Amino acid sequence: MNNQPPPGNLQPPNLPAVATGTSGTATSLPAYALAKPGQHSGETKALLSVILGVAGIVGALFFIPMGLAFGIAGLVMGTMSHSSSKRGLSTAGLVFSSLAILVSLGFWTYAVRHDPRFSQTNSSKAASGVTAPAAAASSISTPCYTADFVNELNVSNNADSCDMNAYNGKTIDSSSNVYKVYADTSQIVTAQTFTGVFKAALEKDVKSNLPGFTIDSEQSATFAGSPAYIINTSEKSQDVAVVEAAVLHPVGSGENVFILVHAVNGQTADLTTLEAQWQWK
Repeated sequence: MNNQPPPGNLQPPNLPAVATGTSGTATSLPAYALAKPGQHSGETKALLSVILGVAGIVGALFFIPMGLAFGIAGLVMGTMSHSSSKRGLSTAGLVFSSLAILVSLGFWTYAVRHDPRFSQTNSSKAASGVTAPAAAASSISTPCYTADFVNELNVSNNADSCDMNAYNGKTIDSSSNVYKVYADTSQIVTAQTFTGVFKAALEKDVKSNLPGFTIDSEQSATFAGSPAYIINTSEKSQDVAVVEAAVLHPVGSGENVFILVHAVNGQTADLTTLEAQWQWK
C-alpha cells in the first residue's frame, strides 16, 4: 500500500477546548488517576496469553500445529506480562498456554504411534523385506519410480508395489551392500509437519532396531527434488554404515512417504548414487 503524505492544504481537526477551572488554568487530575502506558500494555498481553492458551487447547483437538503455535505465543505473552500489575491474569495465561503445548504434543505422539506407517505390522514387513523372488538386475521400475544401480544386484519387488530390496549377496543377511525402499501413504503428515514427525521416527528406529549403532549426522535435505530427512549411522566395531532417509513425495491421491535405506560394509553409506539414477513417476 502506498503511504503518501496528505495534501499540504489539509489542516488538523479542531479539538475541543480543555476544560478549565475558575482560575482559567487547565483542570489537573491527581497522578494516581492517570493510567501509565505500561499498565494497559501489561494487561493486554496478560489477557492475550489467556485467550491464546485456551484457543491452543481447543485448536489442538482439530489441528495439532495450531495448538502448538497458540500455546507458544500465549507462553511468550504471559512471560512478557508477568511483571505487570496483572500478575494473576498472566499466571493463568502461562498455565493455559503450557497446557496447550502439552496437549498438542500429546496428540502428536498419539497420532504418530497410531499411524499405520509406524504400526508393528508394517515395521515387521519393512524389516523382513519384499516377498517377491529376487532376480539379478541393474535397474528397477515400480508404479512410483524407476531406479538404476551401478552394479547388477539381486532385486526383489512385487509388480504392484513400490517397495523394493536390492542386495549383492544370495540373501540380504549375507550381503555387504543392501538397498531397501518402503513406501506408504500418510493421513497425518504434511509438508509442514514432515520434518518434526520423521526426525523423531528415524531416531527411534535407530535406537530400537540398530543396537550398538550411533548417529553420526542427521539433517533436512532433498532426495530427487522431494523433501527428505536423512540420518547417517554406523557401528564401528563391525565396520558397518547405514543411512536412512524419509522422503515426502506428493501424488494426486495425497502424500506418499518413502523410507530409503542403504547399508554397507567397509564403506560410507549414502544415497547419492541411487538418487542420481532415480526418477519419480
